[in-house]
Amino acid sequence: MFIGFFGYCQITQPERFEVDSKGANFEVISAKSDGVFLVNTILDLAKKEFSWQVFKLDTAFNLEWNRTYIVPQSQELLSKYYNDGKLYFLFRKNEVKNRNLELISFDQQTGQAESFVIRNYIPFVYFDFKVHNNAAVVGGYYNFRPIVILFNLQEGIPIVLPGLFEDRSELAQINMNKNATFDILLTGRNISKQTTLFLYTYNYEGLLVKKTDLKPENKKELLFGRSRTLPGGRQIIAGVYGRSISTDYSRGVFMADVDNGEEQSISYYNYADLKNFFNYMRAKREKRVLERIERRKIKQKKLRFNYRLLVHDLIPQDDHYILLGEAFYPKYKNVSGNYYGSGTIMWTTSNGILKNSRIFEGFKYTHAVVLGFDKEGKLLWDNSFEINDVLSQTLDQYVHASISDDKIALLYVYEDFIRSKIISEDEVLEGKELTPVALKNKNDVVKEGNTELMGIESWYNNVFYIYGTQKVNNPGVGNIPVQREVFFINKVIYK
Repeated sequence: MFIGFFGYCQITQPERFEVDSKGANFEVISAKSDGVFLVNTILDLAKKEFSWQVFKLDTAFNLEWNRTYIVPQSQELLSKYYNDGKLYFLFRKNEVKNRNLELISFDQQTGQAESFVIRNYIPFVYFDFKVHNNAAVVGGYYNFRPIVILFNLQEGIPIVLPGLFEDRSELAQINMNKNATFDILLTGRNISKQTTLFLYTYNYEGLLVKKTDLKPENKKELLFGRSRTLPGGRQIIAGVYGRSISTDYSRGVFMADVDNGEEQSISYYNYADLKNFFNYMRAKREKRVLERIERRKIKQKKLRFNYRLLVHDLIPQDDHYILLGEAFYPKYKNVSGNYYGSGTIMWTTSNGILKNSRIFEGFKYTHAVVLGFDKEGKLLWDNSFEINDVLSQTLDQYVHASISDDKIALLYVYEDFIRSKIISEDEVLEGKELTPVALKNKNDVVKEGNTELMGIESWYNNVFYIYGTQKVNNPGVGNIPVQREVFFINKVIYK
């Protein structure tokens, strides 16, 4: 039964990397077709310093080099980022009189490290950073307003970008372009008090090249989006729209096309207009929903479906673009009787005792949505991938996509299995399949509950990698079980 169940899956795991996980805190960062970085964080309480061990592996998981970088405990690591053949670490001083940032880069070929100090006097809340062509862009908030710093790695001069310090605006994306410019995407309210998106384009001297305010239709709010600048300077922005600014529910997706002359067109697609949006439902429920949609269309009534949708970056496919999003909702458990409340409990009290309230269990994911657009922003097709089994305490991207020729592989990991689905535009080539994590040796055994899958990433071409920790048993010599605790990375290929 086991062989028959998994026999049709198009997923293989040809290679695996293992390292002892005791006392380690590992993280994996993709270097695309150049391999991966494995980063281990070690805290030395006696010396009051952190050690960052960086290992560079090629795509076959052969070790190319390793380096150790030591920083004082007073320095806080904000984030890591890989681009242009270098791995970057961004640190911040945790001192009142010293708010400088430090950027450390590791060359992926040699492991050589460079350090850059970014002078800073503003106590901002960190959001994101990107590096490209010797320019680092760091974004955050000061007094609840967005602020972005541009830093030239060669000249060492920080510039606070003009025009962004606006009230009631939120940073949505920092995007580096190939034409010596970069984009800052914000959400905010326009003069008409509609929620919309503002796209600022700067050059590497910190000058504002172009500002685009998307102009939504009346009674539509552009809640969130992702942008991409195309060759020639045209820009596309895709995301979700809703009816009210007082909720994070959306009613559909939009795609905006902005040309060099700043002429813009925005196309809206209600969830009810999508062909496969409701495929995640059970067959009978989906049928009832589709029949209700048809009845309302015949009566020319408005269609209103409200979803929370987590939108991810636009993925290029030839001259088309793929938008990936994940639908979710917060899940609560009813509590009856008398309890002492704390933590994430939403509660009403009587003399400090909780009575008949709810506990937040996590964010329940329902399905991923995949949409294909042409370069003018017109919807070509849509598809979906049922999730159903994921309950998470944080909002993270679970489903990852990889595009090869005319196929798109959609994968996520949960508990002890890889979940996969292969599509071609609106057709399903391979339905949802479960694939167990492949082990290193044929005699290895992992008991249920001894695997912690930490994530999956699209790597290069049609290759993904998964990573996590496992307690692996092997009969060993004389059938005496030998157990090892490992951090592992598995190469995952779909065909």
